[in-house]
Amino acid sequence: MRLLQKRTIWIILAILASLAWGREPAAAQPAGPTMHVTVGFDGYCHDSGWCPVYVVLSNEGADIEGELRVTRGTGDSDVYVRRVVLPASSRKGYFLHVPSDNSSRLKVQLYAEDKLLSSQQVEVSWLDEQSRLYGVASGDPSALNFLNDVAPAGGVAAVAHLDLETLPHDTLGWEGLDVLILNDVDTTLLSGEQRQALEMWLAHGGHLIVGGGAGAARTASGIADPSTSSGRGLLPVVVGGTRSMDDLWALGERIGAPVASGPYAVTEAALRDGESLIEQDDLILLARRTCGAGRVDFLAFDAGLNPFVRWDDNARLWESIVGARGAVARGLIVRNGDSARDAINSIPGLRVPSTWHILAFMLVYTLLIGPVNYVILRKLDRRELAWLTIPILIAGFTGCAYLTGFQIRGTQAIVHRLAAVYVPQGAEVGRVSQVVGLFSPRRTHYDVRVADAAVREIPNIYGPMGQSLRVFEEADGMTVSDLRVDVGGIQPFVADGYVDVPPLRSDLRLVSDATGGLQLEGTVHNGNLPLKEAVLIAGGGEQRLGDLDAGTEFAVSLAHTSFSSYSYEDMPGRILGAVDYWNDEVLYRRYEFLQAIFPYGEPNSLAEGVYLVGWVDEDVPLPVEVVGHSFSTVGMAFYVYELPVAAVETEGQ
Repeated sequence: MRLLQKRTIWIILAILASLAWGREPAAAQPAGPTMHVTVGFDGYCHDSGWCPVYVVLSNEGADIEGELRVTRGTGDSDVYVRRVVLPASSRKGYFLHVPSDNSSRLKVQLYAEDKLLSSQQVEVSWLDEQSRLYGVASGDPSALNFLNDVAPAGGVAAVAHLDLETLPHDTLGWEGLDVLILNDVDTTLLSGEQRQALEMWLAHGGHLIVGGGAGAARTASGIADPSTSSGRGLLPVVVGGTRSMDDLWALGERIGAPVASGPYAVTEAALRDGESLIEQDDLILLARRTCGAGRVDFLAFDAGLNPFVRWDDNARLWESIVGARGAVARGLIVRNGDSARDAINSIPGLRVPSTWHILAFMLVYTLLIGPVNYVILRKLDRRELAWLTIPILIAGFTGCAYLTGFQIRGTQAIVHRLAAVYVPQGAEVGRVSQVVGLFSPRRTHYDVRVADAAVREIPNIYGPMGQSLRVFEEADGMTVSDLRVDVGGIQPFVADGYVDVPPLRSDLRLVSDATGGLQLEGTVHNGNLPLKEAVLIAGGGEQRLGDLDAGTEFAVSLAHTSFSSYSYEDMPGRILGAVDYWNDEVLYRRYEFLQAIFPYGEPNSLAEGVYLVGWVDEDVPLPVEVVGHSFSTVGMAFYVYELPVAAVETEGQ
């Protein structure tokens, strides 16, 4: 019995050994791609602009060619897509841009051949237009968390901790940021595209604050170089060495507060382009340079330190530096979706037959198929032929109606574009918000490409209307894929972007007259862009200029009165004048488009400052192409130039 048991055990061991010997080691399965997503600026975005999504993909497996897809909320939402190529053992970063939305989550997915490889949901916090977002790229970003208490009037403030790598490459992505603070970071890590986007963001109202102290040299190294696209560098000073100071009493004098004893590392700097706002002996502690509508501040000390005895006094200092203004002005945005649709549906030369024409057609049809047909057959004594004449008349009128409709609709698609271009003072780049309408003479699907722009749905207070968009983001624009348009239908959307514009020159000043009122005086020299029906708007007054040819110079003399940004006055009416919009096709289209930008009762972006506005026909920025189809284009652009004004002078000086 024992012998049998031993034999059995040996047989089992032999079988196991043979199985182990014959079995090859299992090949290690390659890990799938991994994804890390950063939304907006540390999860924050403004609800009136574009939100950047930065996705880092790591691939340790085989080569991958696929798509990154970003969707908002649930249901049939728009899909934003970017094609990706991931070689084996690679790591790549991709930017996508999505419009503002009330969804608290975004879903980011990686697909290859319609197979889901990776997916991640990320939280996003939306800030309104009255709030302020600080972006902090610093060796110790938490030291600036007190900026949560430095909020604009009527709004809140949020602080986003940033890595330079996640700063957008496109200016649209920067629109969600109000103030950027660089402190003790190596700015040479910024790419050329990031620096160019930073400069354009500054020109359109951004605020850059650069800290000094021990890390001043490395912080300034990537933005002080005159090799930037402006050719001058961004800083108002030339950064030198570092000096130790016992205290910073000049900061205390600025806000009337006691300062704490040092020592403090202070950067020695020489003024280069701008003005010195705070000085202590021979040291510049705060210098400022204006960049278009924005500004660059240089602090000679570490931005994260508190030089005061009381903690709250540091917040007061920063309130004086940042100022009272709220979010960055984002140009002219399409706000009223209903008016935008009415404007884009008014395609010149494409009219629906009038009610009288339709009634006349129906009357003739009824008379011929009824009384006339009967009388003729009765006179010929061939009433039995009615079974033949009635179908012939029906077929004839149907064919006539079809041919008439075909003649009205034409044979090719029509791209209708209405653009608003906002140019801040001193800038040569304008921010464009363009409504695009695609008209189709037949039911079909189109791919529509918009150069140098981002595409979104027309806003609607009741949520998405019509079909959702599938948008492919590329290096030089976006393509709306598989856009369905019905017979004689118009499919609208909005395209936002930035475009070079011809600059103009002005010499304007406010003069105080003997009665204490203010008079705007000076001259304006138009650039190379002819403007039709131009108007100069200053506060509550306007000066009508008519058509301005390229290079025209005109004199300005206008009483300047204040105008509330929340006034219920009709801004489209002020721009167009006392004319009948309803019975003129061109004026009606302009009026509805202006209503889309300046909705009645909402804050008016032209309330403060002086602006030259006018119209340009056909030469509309952000070109649109219907891929693979013949098409024609029609459109117009509304330009708004912000003009600088000198300080108030007393009449006679």
